[in-house]
Amino acid sequence: MDESAEKGFEEEIIGKNELRDKTNGIIYGGGYLLGVVALDNLLMSKDRFEIKYFFVSGRRIKSLAFLPGDSFPSLSDICPSAKLYEREIADMFGIMPLNHPDLKPLMLFPENWDAAVHPLRKDYGGVKCIGPDFKRYGEYKYKKVYGDGIFEVPVGPIHAGIIESGHFRFSLRGEPILQLEIRHFWKHRGVEKLCEGKSLSEALKIVSRISGDNSVNITLAYLTAAERILGINVPQKVKHIRVIFAELERLWNNVRDIGFIFMDIGFNLWAQNLFVVLEDILRMNKSVTSHRYMFDIFRIGGISDTAYIDGAKAGDIAGLLEKVKDELKKAEKIVLNSPSVTDRIELAGKINKKTAQELSLCGVCARASGLKRDTRIEIPYLLYGENIKIEPAAFEEGDVFARTRMRIKDAFESIKIITSLCRSLPGLLPEAETAADKEAADAASNTIAAGIFRAGGREAIGNAETSRGNAFFYISTDGEGKIYRLKYIDPSFRNWPAIQYGILGDIIADFPLVNKSMNLSYAGNDL
Repeated sequence: MDESAEKGFEEEIIGKNELRDKTNGIIYGGGYLLGVVALDNLLMSKDRFEIKYFFVSGRRIKSLAFLPGDSFPSLSDICPSAKLYEREIADMFGIMPLNHPDLKPLMLFPENWDAAVHPLRKDYGGVKCIGPDFKRYGEYKYKKVYGDGIFEVPVGPIHAGIIESGHFRFSLRGEPILQLEIRHFWKHRGVEKLCEGKSLSEALKIVSRISGDNSVNITLAYLTAAERILGINVPQKVKHIRVIFAELERLWNNVRDIGFIFMDIGFNLWAQNLFVVLEDILRMNKSVTSHRYMFDIFRIGGISDTAYIDGAKAGDIAGLLEKVKDELKKAEKIVLNSPSVTDRIELAGKINKKTAQELSLCGVCARASGLKRDTRIEIPYLLYGENIKIEPAAFEEGDVFARTRMRIKDAFESIKIITSLCRSLPGLLPEAETAADKEAADAASNTIAAGIFRAGGREAIGNAETSRGNAFFYISTDGEGKIYRLKYIDPSFRNWPAIQYGILGDIIADFPLVNKSMNLSYAGNDL
């Protein structure tokens, strides 16, 4: 196997002054930014800092890697989706992106953090700040809109209900929104730092709880990277069952989100009908995995003992899916044919294709704006691209209407995949396990047992398609096979900036609807 297949990407080592030209070439060739990872090699006897820009280019992932020293050229003007990654690197490593247009703190609030503290450096001593003494170090500067009649409406970070912390600052004159500035990371948990020094198995429990409603697919992205580092090829049966659980999670998320959209336009009856089948799916999840949100159902190289689907359970799942499909068909009919619905969701929260391209959007947000981006198609994993063929789909309108229809289409696709896999599952049950499956399972067990040697000084990436879009992991290990650097990029980190453009010209009353149609994760974003 070549090195790029082992790691999941191919890498080009460049000088930092080549970065802009190389990036332009990739973007003009139809590629887009997948993520940016910075590393501190202080403990690895290498040059101190390293930065890797990951791009999707065709059906492959390419990394441009370079040594930045204490600064590097910003890409924000030619690749706007790089803007937040570069602010993050300045915060967490103290490496400055030169000519960045908005280099204020992103994760480390200046009210609480000394600007000289950079937590992801290897010499960071673990001291955050002296205490919650606001404005001890500085003040966060919000963007201002000037002119007669301009006023601001700050919302959050504490909200009514049970949603997480996020601050939204609207600038208006009259009713139309002229500017929205989002400020997140109020509950940054330090997930990446927490995983350093842990074994690949120990970190699994942490990363599976980054964003609870996408636990299954985020875990799959992590496992893809971890199993590459360990050299594990999981048996076909394991791939089969993992895809069933991945699609069940995608399905219940989309059913919930469609229901929430109905709630926000006052169609409570149709919302409650969807919430009934949502509850049925969550109860089915618990019956086959012992957890409604399917936590801890995977282990490195396999499936946990708590998760099991036999022939009878497969039949129960298939029966439930018929009920879900019927309810979704009714919801689709209302969305397409009710003037009261279309009047609220057409043209609201419109994100045009050019904006989606520049921000490197993913998932529903990308596909509803004309970009056919789906990790299962672009970067196939498990059975995707082999036994499972998914037709690329997109809508051009980019509004709440398009995102609602995209979620319905995704839900039908999940039902189709799960139903097909449940029908073929009996031939993959333990009693029908082939000699090849047993050999692969034994090899995985042996690799894990000797993983401290196999995993030493290696790196790999993993990707999976969550209900929100691409989940990305980069993992590198030290000489003992422990995690040296773990980087996770949630689809919400990529997609949150888009709402600042989609809401322009709308009114504040539209914001909850637009926000819900994207339904991004605060926890996944904040890490």
